[in-house]
Amino acid sequence: MSKRFKYKYINLFLLLILFCRLSAQENHIRFNVVNDTARIDAVIEDDSLGNLINSMYDSNLDNVDHGNGLLFTYFNWMPGYNLYQNFDIVTIHYRHQGSAPRDTIDLTGYHHPANYRITSNYGYRHRRMHRGVDLGYPEGTPVAAAWDGIVRISKGTANTGGYGNLVVIRHDNGLETYYGHLSRRLVNPGQMVKAGDIIGLGGNTGRSYGSHLHFEVRYLGNDINPCRLIDFDNFKTKFDTLYISGYTVSVPNPTQQVEQPAKPKPQTSAQYYKVRKGDNLGRIAAKYHTTVSKIKKLNHLRSDFIREGQRLRVR
Repeated sequence: MSKRFKYKYINLFLLLILFCRLSAQENHIRFNVVNDTARIDAVIEDDSLGNLINSMYDSNLDNVDHGNGLLFTYFNWMPGYNLYQNFDIVTIHYRHQGSAPRDTIDLTGYHHPANYRITSNYGYRHRRMHRGVDLGYPEGTPVAAAWDGIVRISKGTANTGGYGNLVVIRHDNGLETYYGHLSRRLVNPGQMVKAGDIIGLGGNTGRSYGSHLHFEVRYLGNDINPCRLIDFDNFKTKFDTLYISGYTVSVPNPTQQVEQPAKPKPQTSAQYYKVRKGDNLGRIAAKYHTTVSKIKKLNHLRSDFIREGQRLRVR
C-alpha cells in the first residue's frame, strides 16, 4: 500500500473519531458560568440527564454527584440556594430534612399556564389525595411556565408514577410547580426558563382519563392548594405575597370591610323656656317647632295647664 493511500485512511479515521465525539457532545447539557449567570450550550432530547450519565466524559460535567441520586452541585445563582438542600434532577419529589424556615415568597411575575379553568380540584378524590388541580387543556395546547426558574425534572411516561410526561420547575421565589400528563416536553433538566416560556404541550399521558393538565404548587416538597394562591377564573394570583411559618403555609386575608354599627345621632342639649303671661302649650310648641304632646312628655304633664314663671323643657 502506498504512503498516499495510508495517509488517506488515517485522515478518514481521525475525522470519524472527531465526528463521533462532536455528536456525543451535542446530546449533553453543558453549563458555562460567566459572572454568576448560567448559560446552556446544548440540550438533550432524552428523558433526563441521568440516562446519559455513564457516557459523559466532558470535564465541564465534573460537578455532577455520582452518589445517592443524581445531583447538580447547588450554585448560588440557582433558585432557592439558601432554602433547598439539593437540586436533584432524578427524584421527582423533594424531601426536606427539618422544618421549613420562616419566609416571605414573592408571587408577582406570575403567568398562567394557559387560560383554561379547573375541571378537578385539589383534595381527596376517590379516596386518593389529589395534590393539584386539573385544567381542561385540549391536547397539544402550549403549557407555559408559571414563574421564572430552572427546570429540575423532565421525565417521560415510564418513570413518573402516573404523572405521564412531567416537568417540574424550581422557581426563583422558592416554589416548585409540576406540569403533568403532557403530550410532549420541550425543556430539559437545568434549563433556565422565564414566566410564560412554553415548556410542553397538554396531553393525556400517564394515569389520565382525558386530555388535561395536572398542575401542582409545592414548597420544600409540601403541596399547597393552588386555589389558595391563584384565581383560576381570572388567570392571576390572588395576592402578591405568600407567608411561610414552620410547616404552616398561609396567605394574607383580603381586607374585609367590617360594617360598623350606626352611631347614634348626637343629642342636642336640653332647651328650656320660662312661661310668660298669656302663654299656652300650643303657642310654645309652635315657637320651637315641636308638638304639645312632646312638651308634655318631656315635662311629665298630665294636662295642658301651665302657670306663669314655670320652667318647661321644650327639647
